Parts: sequence; structure tokens; C-alpha cells
Amino acid sequence: MKKTSAYTGEDLTVVICAYKECPSLGKSIQAILHQSVKPKIMISTSTPNDYIKSFAERFNIPVCVNPEGGHVNDYNFALHQIKTPLGMIAHQDDILHPLFVEKSLHALNRATDPILSFTNYLEMVDGNIERKPSALILIKRMLVWPMRIPVARKTVFMKRLGQCLGNPITHPTVICVMDRLPEEIFREKYRASMDWDLWERLSKMRGEFVYIKDVLLYHRMDKDNTTAKLLKETNVRYDEELEIMSRFWPKQIAKIIMIAYGQSARFY
Repeated sequence: MKKTSAYTGEDLTVVICAYKECPSLGKSIQAILHQSVKPKIMISTSTPNDYIKSFAERFNIPVCVNPEGGHVNDYNFALHQIKTPLGMIAHQDDILHPLFVEKSLHALNRATDPILSFTNYLEMVDGNIERKPSALILIKRMLVWPMRIPVARKTVFMKRLGQCLGNPITHPTVICVMDRLPEEIFREKYRASMDWDLWERLSKMRGEFVYIKDVLLYHRMDKDNTTAKLLKETNVRYDEELEIMSRFWPKQIAKIIMIAYGQSARFY
């Protein structure tokens, strides 16, 4: 018999990772508060300040302070605060569509054994939504096609096929089934590709990667974000992604694929 879940907004905690004094924090919070299906909301930060505190008090949102800090550590700390069956990390400068939670829960409830869900998205540049998908988004949509097939997305082969030419899963759109996550969620050794490293490990498990094809998130393209800085200042991302790509292909073939995949850096 087909097993389905009955997740509601009470089963989902959205943790906003707040850092310093991001001017978009208020808009991000309000987008979550205005969801058609209301999730639980928290703020997690390693840089507590009056700016973050003012939003937390204004909207009556609990704040958890990470005493250690660090990009990867902040994400792991945030996820470990979640006590509900479902959880997600919201980026402080991204905006959720009002139907993000409703449509994500609907898709998860139709799945038989979900591991995570993720959605389509568009980019924002200088605060304006780019209605025409960028080349990067079009490539991701092409890569994700194996996970659009409900029967196929349950198989390890198809979950890995969707990732074997690059990472098509946009981290801020992901809702995780918390008890399916490994003990070590994001790994410190992957500073720029910690999300792809996690998706690759999760792809080996039984269960479904649930893809929602609707555009349900607007992702801010910011030259000052962590990924952009790593791309411009180091070879960290290339080295990490070559290592992950080599989990799908022999290393020499992975290097050839990386010649094309590496061009994605110019979109940041």
C-alpha cells in the first residue's frame, strides 16, 4: 500500500541564518510570515547585534546564538536547533514566494518516502527579479529532469544521474526530512560545495528527492556572498567540485566535465 505523509505547517521549522546587518533581512522574514501555510520560524546567528534583535522582537521570533561561528558551522548549528520533522535554512537575502511552504508540503505529502524537496527559482539582481531565467538556471533545469519523474526519482540511479554533471539543487529552496539527515550534515572540509557534498551522500539512500517545478524562491545574486568570494579569491570551489564530480566519474573524465561546468563561475 502506498504510504503518504500528512505534514502541516506545524511540522516545518524555517531557520533564518542571519549575519551581521543584512539590509534584506526584514524582507526575508516578512516573506516567511506571509506564507499561505505558516511554518514555525527561528533566527540563528553567530553575530548577535541590536539590528537582528530588533527584527526578532518586532516579529516575536526566537533567536538562537551560535557561540562558535563559521560558514559551515553556522548552517549545522541552525539545523540542529530544529525539533520538527521537517526543516529548512532560509537565507537572509532570499525571498520565498507566498506559496513556497504550501506547494512544498503538498509535494512532500504526495511522496512515498521523501528525503528532501527542492523547487525552481529565479534570480534577483540589485533587488529586481530577473524574469528571464539565466543560463545557469536553464542548465540546472536541464540537469534536474531525472528528478521530475515520480517513479524514477526514488531510485539511486536517477538521483545520481541528476547530479552527475553538476549540482542542480539550489540550497535555499530545500526542505529536509530531518530524520533522514546524516549525523555530520555539512562537512567542514567543503567550504564552497557543502550542499552538493550533502546531496551526493543523500542520493545513495533509499527514498525520494522531491522536485517542485514552480518558481517558489527569488535568489539574490550578491558579489559579497561567501560563494562569490571563494570563487574570486581561491581555487577552493574548483578543487571541491572536482572531488565530488569524481564520485560519479573516473577522475580524468571528471576533469573534462569540469572544463564546461567550471564556466558556471562567471555567473556569480
